[in-house]
Amino acid sequence: QAGAYGAAQAAAYGGWSGAPGMAAEPPAKRMKTGPGINVANLVPGTKEYFVAQVKCYQASGEEQKQLWANYVDLYLGGIRDPARHDAGTLMEFAVNHHLAPPSSASTTPVVMDPMKEPLVQRVKAFQRASPEQKEAWKSFCGATCDPARHDATKLQEFIIMFGVP
Repeated sequence: QAGAYGAAQAAAYGGWSGAPGMAAEPPAKRMKTGPGINVANLVPGTKEYFVAQVKCYQASGEEQKQLWANYVDLYLGGIRDPARHDAGTLMEFAVNHHLAPPSSASTTPVVMDPMKEPLVQRVKAFQRASPEQKEAWKSFCGATCDPARHDATKLQEFIIMFGVP
């Protein structure tokens, strides 16, 4: 029975359980995709291509991100990470929602305004200080929680309102 359990565990975890007799190496990590990836190396029709396509779509705006979230909640068991879905599922979403090919423009990190950077860092440090302070930022900022996605005026307003050091 121990052998059957080990085989089932190995199958469930990609052939590696760390137990004697199992593969010596853990399974390879999944390729990361999304902002900052090199889309020039992606082959159209592959899972990696569709993952990048969906991630670029989500990064293009709050409306697109919400549409993906609604779609996965309704049809895919709420699993929002595109890398956890098969190529066929991702292709279906891409075709039905007319997704553009992943582009370098949508995956290049945005260079932040040097005047805004210290404000962003202050808000982030404030959030890390306590759960209550993190909740204060969430209540203030609405659906977009990343301080870098807000303009300097809004960040300054928060900093003054909450006495952020």
